[in-house]
Amino acid sequence: MLIFSILSYLVSAKLQIFIDGQVTNLNYSLANFGHIPYGRTLGGFLIAPKEIEDNQLDLCNKSNVQQLSDQGNVWIVARIGNCSATTKAYVAQELGAQLLVIISNKVSLTNAMELNNDGMGFKVHIPTIEISKSDGEQILKEIVSSQDPRQYAIISFNDSKKVEKPEVILFITLNEKAGFKFIREFQQYYKILEKKVKFSISYEVEVNKRDKRLNFTQPNDQCMGGGRYCMQSRGEGQGRLIIEEQLRQHCIWFNNETQWFEYMDYFDKNCFQVQNYAACSSENQISQQKTVKDCVENSYEKDSKKARELKENTIMDQWVGNKSLSGIVYFPGVLVNGKPYHGNLEAESVTEDICSNMLDQSVCSALQQSEDDSPNSGSEINWAMIAFAVVSCILFGLFLFMCYRRRLKMQMQQELGQQVNEMVSQYIKFYETKNEK
Repeated sequence: MLIFSILSYLVSAKLQIFIDGQVTNLNYSLANFGHIPYGRTLGGFLIAPKEIEDNQLDLCNKSNVQQLSDQGNVWIVARIGNCSATTKAYVAQELGAQLLVIISNKVSLTNAMELNNDGMGFKVHIPTIEISKSDGEQILKEIVSSQDPRQYAIISFNDSKKVEKPEVILFITLNEKAGFKFIREFQQYYKILEKKVKFSISYEVEVNKRDKRLNFTQPNDQCMGGGRYCMQSRGEGQGRLIIEEQLRQHCIWFNNETQWFEYMDYFDKNCFQVQNYAACSSENQISQQKTVKDCVENSYEKDSKKARELKENTIMDQWVGNKSLSGIVYFPGVLVNGKPYHGNLEAESVTEDICSNMLDQSVCSALQQSEDDSPNSGSEINWAMIAFAVVSCILFGLFLFMCYRRRLKMQMQQELGQQVNEMVSQYIKFYETKNEK
């Protein structure tokens, strides 16, 4: 049997493939959707469905490919093109695959993120990777020419560099509701990991190229800092309002990280229109704390000659620097030890990624144990419901029995009364007949 052993290193983005004892290093790109099992190792059988190979059908339609036979964990190898990567992954998932390997149309593949989420990635729960055209065609050739149709593969998502205290940056945007959902769900994991992980936040911001050429000396209603920190919005001046709100939120984080989670929940549920951000924020006591207001004021450069909208800002400079150095393209996002998180932005998956970078696994092991035990509480609820149903049935049965018994008693009394009346009538008739004689 041809054995593939694929080991992924998220730092160097390399695949090691062992073919007949020979080791080959390959570049790969990990998709920005699906569930990536960080800290775990997967094994499966590499296959290329005959329909894909013969007819160049690229997993864009489930009906074009036969359902995979039940042969354990299957990884499908397919080519890119004709539809989005998320569509291919979803079709592969529906066919029963545990992982999708997409062959790129590029001869060589960089380590950059190539397979992006087109908005439908929430449907995908399997990991997807992309390899170069030359490497992919070689793998297909080996699969087709081999006498054994099932080629075994192993891929490990264990990070090779673990640290005592991982650094995690949460990249936030106010323009995406999914980000608020993630923050709400991640809060419980943050409380467990906060002493073991160095958390920080960063917000979405753009640098206006035109204003940069003007040396950031002209005001821009979509920007602060004369165009250094911009957010594009449809309404006039709304970009500036968004940035100012982001600055308030960041200062809340500096003041009290726990209160930041509380405020973000409040903001998501109450502040809907950009033009009302400042008024909505003022109604929350967290944002009105003196330490938060001082933080906002002190973040601007001390130059009384400049208008506020032209001043540089130390916190916003961090946003620009973090975005430039992190490789984060889409917001919201997460950076774990300098590496962008890949996969669907789900609190549990991000926590797995963080845990896979930690030397001390005690907290994560306890967290995993509690999650493994959590279904028990659900089963207890089910047993309670079953017990309630059984007791209800018994009580209802007793009620029916009592009703039946009462009805039966009434019928017996009626019949007994009729019999007594009939016997009395017969006795009277017999007595009258005797007197006549």
